[in-house]
Amino acid sequence: MQWINSSDSHILEPEGLFEKALGKRFKDTPRYVDGYKGVKAKFYFTGYEYIRIDEIVEGGSDPAKQALQDELIRASKDPYVRLKCLDRDGVWAEILNSTWMLYTMRAPDDRMVEACCQVYNDWIAEHASADPRRLYGTAMIHMADVGWAAKELKRVAKKGLRSVLINCDTRPDWPLYQEKQYDRFWAAAQEADMPVTLHIITGNVKDLFTFHGDERKKIPGETIKLLQEAGPVVANEFIFGGIMDRFPKLKIVCSEFEVSWLPYWMFRVHQLQHALGPAMHIKLPKKPVETYYSRIFHGLVDDSEFKLVWKKLPLKNIAWGSDFPHARCTYPNSQKVVKQVFKGLPQKVVDDLTYYNVAEYYNMTLPKSREIKKNGLKLAAE
Repeated sequence: MQWINSSDSHILEPEGLFEKALGKRFKDTPRYVDGYKGVKAKFYFTGYEYIRIDEIVEGGSDPAKQALQDELIRASKDPYVRLKCLDRDGVWAEILNSTWMLYTMRAPDDRMVEACCQVYNDWIAEHASADPRRLYGTAMIHMADVGWAAKELKRVAKKGLRSVLINCDTRPDWPLYQEKQYDRFWAAAQEADMPVTLHIITGNVKDLFTFHGDERKKIPGETIKLLQEAGPVVANEFIFGGIMDRFPKLKIVCSEFEVSWLPYWMFRVHQLQHALGPAMHIKLPKKPVETYYSRIFHGLVDDSEFKLVWKKLPLKNIAWGSDFPHARCTYPNSQKVVKQVFKGLPQKVVDDLTYYNVAEYYNMTLPKSREIKKNGLKLAAE
């Protein structure tokens, strides 16, 4: 068995995390509740929306599934249990993204969201400190107040967190990310070499698990929108909005959007730069869009169409992720899944996609048996 690395794993915040830390400071503090709209079941209140727990958690009457679910929950409470799960799954290291905080980023009370971010960031930093070589915590940063966001980025960098996750898109009443007032945040991220992640759920599109009653009729269409939200943001804000020109070393990550959409997206962005954009007299990027395309990092879990498009993709900027411990996660069969997803590809490509790419992008510390060497020098070692 060869070690693999996960570019997108998650952690389930413990029950009472925000209530215990914030007390009664806010009316809508995220918490578990025992019912919603007359339905007697356990829900999670995100600070804005409700999620029915039993619909996103597997288990039920199947003892094997329930045992697996119990293990996944323990892994979020105890980092040492999580490390044992990594060993069982053949995963050396993982990028740790939140679960419930993703949803809380949509809450309308900006001060409450900021407070929750700080509580979460302190907690995930402590959790990941159990083994900094293998657990790479991602901080949550709400972008309503750019001054606060830049300050929080610098704070969490000192705590050892290795990346930041922001709102996938600006709220309708916020300035666009391309506006210069955000530049101090991009500058801080670039200086700290902290990748900035755009993840599903954190933008303006409702997640399917927050639909109830008649709203569920919208789930198919809204889910497609949700899983496409990053593309327009990257094009409009980071490429055509000039962010990537102003900050040439800024790292951007599109997480959990998969990758088989990228060739079509690239065609449309190329068309916009060379045909539609000039005709509409919009501001154009300073460089060919291919230059920016190769600077954006992308994660995939089990994209079944990957093998149809892989030759058209920037393969050094793509990495597999397990989505641990969510319902579609590959645990405890990640080794088997990556063999299926990448079957038939050159071994060098598979090694990059499942191990080296994410390690280099996040400056991971690797075991000596499979460390990175760059220009003849060790980039990271155990």
